[in-house]
Amino acid sequence: MKTYDIFFSDGRTSDNKGFALKTSEKAIHMAEDMLMKGNSYIDDYAGGTISVVCSDGETVWSSPIPKKKS
Repeated sequence: MKTYDIFFSDGRTSDNKGFALKTSEKAIHMAEDMLMKGNSYIDDYAGGTISVVCSDGETVWSSPIPKKKS
């Protein structure tokens, strides 16, 4: 059974939430919420990318993370 996790990358480092979500739709919805509401990962990876990745390694959704406003 495939599961989905949310990954963050800025070209130098990457991190993931450690989720094992059962549907890509739920993972994408959670990632979009994180982008809208912000969290520490969004702050840490500003200017990078947030992605939903399947347990088989396939990226099913990706979006740029806006840079922090100065």
